[in-house]
Amino acid sequence: MKVDLQTAYIGLESQNPLAIGHYLDKVVGLMPGEPAPDGSHTWRIDAKHQRIWVRQGMANDAICTGFEARNAEVFDALISRLAHHGASPVEGNQEQKTARRVRELAIFDTPWGVPLELVTGLEDAQTSFHSAHFPQGFVTQNQGFGHFVFAVGNADDYEASRRFAIDGMGLKLSDWLRLPVGDTQMHVSFFHCNPRHHSLAIAYLPRPCVPQKLHHINVEVSQVAAVGIAYERALQSSAPIANTLGQHANDCMVSFYSTSPDGWRVEIGATGRVIDDAWNDVREYDRISDWGHQPPDVLVQTLADSLSRNEEESAARSNPGKVGSDGPQQEKKIG
Repeated sequence: MKVDLQTAYIGLESQNPLAIGHYLDKVVGLMPGEPAPDGSHTWRIDAKHQRIWVRQGMANDAICTGFEARNAEVFDALISRLAHHGASPVEGNQEQKTARRVRELAIFDTPWGVPLELVTGLEDAQTSFHSAHFPQGFVTQNQGFGHFVFAVGNADDYEASRRFAIDGMGLKLSDWLRLPVGDTQMHVSFFHCNPRHHSLAIAYLPRPCVPQKLHHINVEVSQVAAVGIAYERALQSSAPIANTLGQHANDCMVSFYSTSPDGWRVEIGATGRVIDDAWNDVREYDRISDWGHQPPDVLVQTLADSLSRNEEESAARSNPGKVGSDGPQQEKKIG
């Protein structure tokens, strides 16, 4: 598969960048990068200068996502395609290009409310990548930096987001999810632009307002063992676990989710499905996961119920003659 586009970076704004930095370093296990020229804190997952950057601000949310075009020809073609779709590009100034450490930069508004930054020439760092937590590194080559999932709260924004991704950005639909949630339904569309199962997903659950646009950031590692070690590290930290270990039905990724101090989540996973030019498994799913990925309170209740059943069965084995609260009726002796 020829890779013309891949995820480059995500920009975050936080009222407490130090807390976010501690979370990305100690809990997620990313490598701190050099501060950006604009003073933003940066984080690495491979040879690139920065894949996540965090600046001081009020949003507590994502404020941009970068997608890197393979070359100038692809960059120009995508700008024309997005403009034809009705999106108006804003050329990044030199200060913005320097801060992002890119050669070219065009910025577009999106229907999901987080600007798209189309770039070329994402710079490599001057030092090699090394993570004490993930010595075998992350899966990025030809697939870019993981994936991003954003939330919208109404059907019009969801359909506009789908059309922007497919008709504007040229992404392809991998599959989609429709899942009952109470008396309504959640819809999620997953889009790919390289061998990664999805680089972008848009989730729609009807609600009056969406308090936070970014649902989660994904990073992928090469082995399930690394996911398990990261899971134990997260359990031992002060960061809440959003979803326990599990395996997704559509992309087959074994992963877990922890929650950042600002409320958005990070998914650490392995074994994600790889897409090629012959991909023909575009279909609807009615479940998020084949197993696991339970919220902790559900897992706690399940374990409590199991423990209670075990105690009842153990008591029954210890007192086989006792049935119910009054026990069995004893036979009367004759004579």
